Amino acid sequence: MMLKPRLLFISAILLIVTAVVACLKPESDTFATGKEAVVMRSIGHQILLSSGDSTSRVLPVSKINDHEYQIQFERALIFKTDSVMKIIRQAITANHLPPDYVVNFVDSLSNQVVYGFAVLKTEQNQVMPCKGRTQPRANYLVHITFRKNSTGMLNKNYIVGAGSGLAALILIFSGLGLNRGEHKPSANLVSPALPTVTPVIYIGRYWFNPAHPYLELKEEKIKLSDKEFKLLSILARHLNTVVDRSDLQKVWEDDGVIVGRSLDMFISKLRKKLDQDPSVRLINVHGKGYKLETT
Repeated sequence: MMLKPRLLFISAILLIVTAVVACLKPESDTFATGKEAVVMRSIGHQILLSSGDSTSRVLPVSKINDHEYQIQFERALIFKTDSVMKIIRQAITANHLPPDYVVNFVDSLSNQVVYGFAVLKTEQNQVMPCKGRTQPRANYLVHITFRKNSTGMLNKNYIVGAGSGLAALILIFSGLGLNRGEHKPSANLVSPALPTVTPVIYIGRYWFNPAHPYLELKEEKIKLSDKEFKLLSILARHLNTVVDRSDLQKVWEDDGVIVGRSLDMFISKLRKKLDQDPSVRLINVHGKGYKLETT
């Protein structure tokens, strides 16, 4: 049984009220701060364990300002850069803290930054120097600073509000459709198809839109030939996955004849156009095919 337009409008109004109340209801600052402090202590604990220290304490976590925390330790320690990067990233991701942040290790005696890195997920960017190095034993302070107004700060109240608002809009438009149907005779009309939006694929620092025959790197547009464009479209849609040679050779199906070395030649051309980002590699997997890999 179909709902009457009046009932749909009443339901929509109730959902709009729910959306407004949910969005205006603030998350408890005390609760959020307490949760973040616990996460900071957990990070400090994991850093101590990774340095081989299972007995000394993580001292009280300090909140420097609304977006910065300081972790300090009871004793001097040594640390490996790769280990602390992994520990901090996993803790922040697992606890849904803001995705953009900067980490600095400060020598408490000299008050100088001896190591740091940045994760800027909303910009698809990371700055992680000095990988694989071990820092000497010292009394370190760890400063973790989150970007102000990061999208990661949205809480469940906003999600509920947005969902209710969307449901309200659906009901409103449904009601309008029913109302029109009551006053107009039916007709066999075909609605025009909505335009399809092709999503951009990120390949390291490159942008690739499967609707356009070029790569973008910052402000530069790198032109692709027809075959390069078709090959990259297949490889980009299967990023970090091996694509069989036979699937890639289908690019030449319209030509009727596949030259044995044609695929390898165009793969070589693509490599040159992707060589401005060392994190992107186009790998030949012997006996199988090729894999477009990003790290």
